[in-house]
Amino acid sequence: MIGPLPALHRLLVLATVLAVGIASGIWIAHFSTVPVAAAAGAAWGGLAGLLLGYVLLHDFHHRPRAVRVRRH
Repeated sequence: MIGPLPALHRLLVLATVLAVGIASGIWIAHFSTVPVAAAAGAAWGGLAGLLLGYVLLHDFHHRPRAVRVRRH
């Protein structure tokens, strides 16, 4: 979706999305009365961050591949 990025930029985007996902999961779970809600919120936020990172960094365009033909 973002396009082809260098490896460092892909890593930074993934780390940022993952950190924001975990932090938002903890923040949302902070308002719950369940004692383990922060850990569960961090886990769900991390999963959401990984999925969002995949969607942001995956190239969904199908490009035709070059075909090699061997002639004798």
